[in-house]
Amino acid sequence: MSASNQKDKDLHHILGSWWKTSPACLSRVAGLFSGRGFNIESLTVAETIDPEISRITLVTSGNEQIMEQIIKQLRSS
Repeated sequence: MSASNQKDKDLHHILGSWWKTSPACLSRVAGLFSGRGFNIESLTVAETIDPEISRITLVTSGNEQIMEQIIKQLRSS
């Protein structure tokens, strides 16, 4: 595989983020992905030591450009 083809290849990525605990938290993250056509391959939500903060860990796949879009969207949410 050439270097340029390898850059465009979709790879699995694990993303972790912390959110203020609320009933809409999971819905917001799932909606962010589905609204843009991105696929969530695995999703875990867990409480942290602080009961007001939840940790979301998800696995998705995409090339570098797609991952940049996903991270920007997560940061702006």
